[in-house]
Amino acid sequence: MGLALDGLPLDREDLKKAGPLVRKYAAKQILALWLKQRHRGDSNPLWGDEIEFSLLDLDADSSRATMLLDQERIINSWEKSHLCQDGERELINSFLATHQHALSLGMFPRTGVSDPWTMPNPPTELLCKRPRYTLLAKNIVSRPRDRVKTWLPIYRDRLTPDPFVDDTAHGHEKENHVCLDRLDIGIGCCSIQTTFQTANEAEARWLHDQLMPLGPIFLAMTASTPIWKGYLVDSDCRWQRYGDLLDDRLQDEKESIPARWTWKQSYISTEQPPNLKNEQSFHPMENEVREYLIEGGMDSFLADHFTSILSRDPLLLTEADLQNCEPPDTRLFESLYGCAWHPVRFKPPTSDQGPGWRVEFRPMEAQPTDFENAAFAIFSYLVSRAISVLRLNLYIPIDRLGQSWASCQKRHAAVHGRFWFRKLEWHSNSGRINKHIARMLGVQGHHNMMGKDQYALMTVDEIINGECAVDGFPGLMFMVECYFDYVGVPQKEQKQISQYLDLIRDRARGTNPTPATWMRDFAGSHKDYREDSYVSEVMCYDMMRAMVQLNEPKNR
Repeated sequence: MGLALDGLPLDREDLKKAGPLVRKYAAKQILALWLKQRHRGDSNPLWGDEIEFSLLDLDADSSRATMLLDQERIINSWEKSHLCQDGERELINSFLATHQHALSLGMFPRTGVSDPWTMPNPPTELLCKRPRYTLLAKNIVSRPRDRVKTWLPIYRDRLTPDPFVDDTAHGHEKENHVCLDRLDIGIGCCSIQTTFQTANEAEARWLHDQLMPLGPIFLAMTASTPIWKGYLVDSDCRWQRYGDLLDDRLQDEKESIPARWTWKQSYISTEQPPNLKNEQSFHPMENEVREYLIEGGMDSFLADHFTSILSRDPLLLTEADLQNCEPPDTRLFESLYGCAWHPVRFKPPTSDQGPGWRVEFRPMEAQPTDFENAAFAIFSYLVSRAISVLRLNLYIPIDRLGQSWASCQKRHAAVHGRFWFRKLEWHSNSGRINKHIARMLGVQGHHNMMGKDQYALMTVDEIINGECAVDGFPGLMFMVECYFDYVGVPQKEQKQISQYLDLIRDRARGTNPTPATWMRDFAGSHKDYREDSYVSEVMCYDMMRAMVQLNEPKNR
């Protein structure tokens, strides 16, 4: 969620003027922090998850579903009650009326149409009133740049108008595309985020790099946003659309500075294969930051990573932040670092007492049911442990990773998409672990794959459940099983976990549809659907009611 604001915030012009000073002292802060914490070790592989919810109002009399703008009251009531329950959804619902519900879904299907809210005449700016978020939105849209907008290709059904024109685009029409031209259409996308504490910095850097190629795979498996502004679109995910809406770069910055919300990021482990070395170039101003970090003892891989983020202008600062610039204060660094939203985030410890070196995995979209959310949170953690303990090598070239990010957002990518993945030489160099993996594979040793391509286009099923060929990639599920066997996870615990892993296996095979596919099928079979790509209020109401019912005890 980022740091809370403390003191009077700076406006856009003051932020721009403060940029060079902020970058200078943010670099000093992260270097001092890294020098102090680089030898820190934590033996416990702690982890946590964050699942985002929206609030929904179902009006049975009018067959209308709307978004409920009551989060402030609920948060305040929750804080006063001191309640703490295992079930987050049940806890939120306890503060709601019987026709109101907590909804875990990537995006409400009719966000962006006129009056999708329960309250009349909602504010036009970002709806959360907490200072961090209102100021964040204000500073993004106030930059002198093109209007915030993105387009999604319409899903073409039998009677979809040809050409289709989004008549709510207000001068930004693009044939056969739905136009998203407001920040609040997309700012409320909900996701699952998991964070893993590692033993030390080296393990965190390795895990960060190995999780990057997994981002497109997990996004495709959790796809849940096939409907925007009441129309079926020809994509299933929110990722790049959110990035387009939050892209605050000026035109000249787009050639050199990465967007804040993007798949583009660098490998940072010093142990990465030489042929996968990142190719980066920096402007003179950015080179000053990079040179300062390297002269201070930081290696070039990590210096490049931090430089690419510290090159951004700050979005959130207060006068108090500028009065405490020198280390050990870290607020300037955290303000810049907390406003770069990559699918995998490397998180250094910021204090001696708090958590240690961590990696946050961010691409997954929220699922309709608690069981699905739990399954993906648990599986992502188990894969992270398999990577760390078995020292799995999943590196692929960055340009191929970019191709996978483009593929994963297409319609039905979880079944029909193909993604670049490392199918050879993924095992550890450790002899003991090599022999253990070979035993699990049922062979005496690994086949000789010299001369074959290390990377291949593979389906989600092949990546998760393994390829059929004897010498094929055995699958991430096999890696988890190797981890269980290697560390000696008791059979009772494996049995408890198996129900969640079965869901992942079925999702990868396509026998358990993604929420996006479920929503498409629901809309297509609804009695009111006219085969024109339009999702009416009644269709949306019935769909949301069905999703609420999925979480009722009898359906779990």
